Amino acid sequence: MPAKTQDINLLPKGQWEKGAVGKLLRWALNVGRYVVVFTELIVISAFLFRFGLDRRLTDLNEEMGQKRVVVNSYGDFEEQFRRLQLQLKSVKKIEDEALKVDVILANISQITPVDTVYSAINIAEEEITLKGQTLSEVGLATLLAKAQTNEMFTGVVLENVSSATDKSQAIDFRMILELVETEKEVKGKKK
Repeated sequence: MPAKTQDINLLPKGQWEKGAVGKLLRWALNVGRYVVVFTELIVISAFLFRFGLDRRLTDLNEEMGQKRVVVNSYGDFEEQFRRLQLQLKSVKKIEDEALKVDVILANISQITPVDTVYSAINIAEEEITLKGQTLSEVGLATLLAKAQTNEMFTGVVLENVSSATDKSQAIDFRMILELVETEKEVKGKKK
């Protein structure tokens, strides 16, 4: 035989239920039940959302750790890169300050007559010393005249001339050509 079920109702039935206080209490209990369920849903949602946030935080920390390793590995590269830049800057400075020997030799070849041969060409920072021989006085005069009109040389000094001998028909000479101010000196004066 099935057991009898009894309903338990803590609110008394009767007139009290039909009064204002009874209706208010019944309404409060019904609404309260929904409020409790709604609050529980909010708490459960917040709890689940917190799990999602924790997972995202863990992922972000792992990603940050990986990127930190990458950045640290690039630190050595950056240091090498900066050192290389400094070396390149030093090389460029030295290159800019260096004498343009190719330009100097090109100018010397332009002023040299056909019958002139050099035994020594010494290029210093401020002057060029030419030692050589020419077959004629006209060749020596041409060399002097072209050297004086060349824009690269500010002064021309014919230091030594010895005339032709029986052994050699050539005229030996030693000439000093003073160079114009180089670009670095001009730049230094502008600053």
